[in-house]
Amino acid sequence: MKYILTIIIAISISFNLSAQIGGLSASKFGSLTVDVVDNKKIEFEPGFFHARSSQHWDNNGDLQNYYSTSDSIKAITGFYFRFTYGLWDKVEIGVALSTDLAMSQWGIRYAFLQKEKYGLALISGVNIPLGNRTIDQRVRATGNLMQAGLGLVGSYSFTENFSFDLTSQYVHFLQESEDNDQGGIYLNADLGYYILDHQLQFVVGTAFHSLSNDVGNHQALTINPGVTIETGDNYIIVLSVPFDVYGKREGKNVGFNFGLTLTFD
Repeated sequence: MKYILTIIIAISISFNLSAQIGGLSASKFGSLTVDVVDNKKIEFEPGFFHARSSQHWDNNGDLQNYYSTSDSIKAITGFYFRFTYGLWDKVEIGVALSTDLAMSQWGIRYAFLQKEKYGLALISGVNIPLGNRTIDQRVRATGNLMQAGLGLVGSYSFTENFSFDLTSQYVHFLQESEDNDQGGIYLNADLGYYILDHQLQFVVGTAFHSLSNDVGNHQALTINPGVTIETGDNYIIVLSVPFDVYGKREGKNVGFNFGLTLTFD
């Protein structure tokens, strides 16, 4: 059991990056926004992420070291591309791809309620494994199985410069996995405040996920501070430093994310 737990924790950094509904635009970090990409416009976003972990939370939620010495860590670095298209005034569709093509995320968002200060949107999507590899289809590893998800997005503007986004979603495997993964619940919330005439936005985000399999329940709570830089008309630079503050059967990670969102007519 300890060996199985170690393997699951070792892949938790990369797995949870691709386990949610993807391919959709955001105004901040982990949470999506109700506003969709403008009709007949397309967003293209290359992004980079890096995460490190030297400790993990055990079955009781207590921190444990991966190794007996402090000179070794687990690290993962990745690069991705996102393409999102404004299909109509209230609908967008998109896809996100990792550069190794191991995973593709296909999503759609419908903004069914948009008021001056608040709005609501529905999201849905599928995550389809790809890659250049030999796959034994008899082995139902989670990395080889499709997922489907549904979610709700809410946005609220306190003032012209101060806003809040919240995204809740449930993602489930379309086939039974080897470890009987029951799917996951993901909650993301972001607060953002603009200064300098909407050219710089300070953001504090939180993210929580909970999923269950044969090993037990896995949880993690992440704090994600950073900024968005919006000095141009057709691009946004996104920088954040996420770090985990609570968990159970998950690695304790600290990372760095960079994204460049480009908009084309």
